[in-house]
Amino acid sequence: MTAFSNRTLRADPELMEKNLDKLTTELSECYEQIMLLYKLSTHMTLDQSCSTYLQLACDQLTQIVPVEGIAIFLEKTVEGNKRLVLSAGSGLLSLEPSMADVLQMHLTAELTAGGEALLDSQVDGPFKYAWPQRLRNILAVPVGTAERMTGFLVATNIQNKQDFDSTDVKLFNSVASQCAVFIENGRLFNDLKELFIGSLKALTNSIDAKDQYTRGHSERVALIARWIAEQMKETAPLSEQEIHYIYLAGLLHDIGKIGVAEAVLRKQGRLTDEERAVILAHPKIGASILSEIPQMRQIIPGVLYHHERYDGSGYPEGLRGEEIPLCARIIAMADAFDAMTSRRVYREAMSIRRALAEVEKGSGVQFDPAVVQTFLGSPVEHLWEVIQDEFIETWDFSNFEEYGIKAVGALIR
Repeated sequence: MTAFSNRTLRADPELMEKNLDKLTTELSECYEQIMLLYKLSTHMTLDQSCSTYLQLACDQLTQIVPVEGIAIFLEKTVEGNKRLVLSAGSGLLSLEPSMADVLQMHLTAELTAGGEALLDSQVDGPFKYAWPQRLRNILAVPVGTAERMTGFLVATNIQNKQDFDSTDVKLFNSVASQCAVFIENGRLFNDLKELFIGSLKALTNSIDAKDQYTRGHSERVALIARWIAEQMKETAPLSEQEIHYIYLAGLLHDIGKIGVAEAVLRKQGRLTDEERAVILAHPKIGASILSEIPQMRQIIPGVLYHHERYDGSGYPEGLRGEEIPLCARIIAMADAFDAMTSRRVYREAMSIRRALAEVEKGSGVQFDPAVVQTFLGSPVEHLWEVIQDEFIETWDFSNFEEYGIKAVGALIR
């Protein structure tokens, strides 16, 4: 028995080495696949653009499964019609984009029949479907499900072996599933941002509507504050996220007026001491309201201190100079400029020329000199045109409504 065992061991080293090599290769391939899926999961962040993520998926996949061409097509609305649009890819795909609808139809048929993918090749026989002559084999998997397919991932002409196999199908499906999750998360996040910014604007509009002379004031202050902040980032350490906070603080700076009676807001004569105290309390009331929302903590300083004056004579705390947070100094400037150029119950609107003169006069007294210098040195005439057109014109080639949605992302990310 012992002699037989020894002979067996002496006869098998080559076979064992081959099996070991095969196992090592398989483990290496599994490791690469796991690392690919891990890398895609770690890049699944809210600030990652969809196009960048999908391109990453294509690039990483081709490092494991070398193909002649790979692409992701997604269903998008173009000019009111839903179309499959090439959204990411690399190499030379042996299919024209015009064949995307046909490919999706074939893929749907395969999934409906119980398949995991569309896998067609001329290696083991004639193609099941008609393809261009230069195509040798093709693998396509859904992005989404057969019932709710938002697109597909497709690759043609594998390079390192004769044909795609079941391992490739599983890997492609895993990557496509990751892409589908990323796309759906992005859609839900955008819906959440739209809901949030819509709610904020509805709230501020309800406050502005209490006084016909201040209608639209909050959105204008947010726009002007953003304008000033973007001009200042050349000289002040303002990040894009901080500019978002400034915009949102401008949008909500008067939220505390929700507790002020319309009769007080619209009063034409002199306010009584009691009425004046109510008005002066609105920054603290606004800050108190926002303090109940953890995501709002970054914009509370702009709301609380937007009536502080650079010389220390403002309220609610009489802060002076740079004791006042920069966001509040910017909003104070934006708030005052809009107030001066808007009609009020107690006076007519100032001309822009006179308002700019008043701004310059208030430098170092009511306003931060650096903020004033930045504002007066900017193309205010263009800003004025945007305000007069009620934000219809584009600004920096971006849609104003879309900016608000983007800014909200800084809060709920």
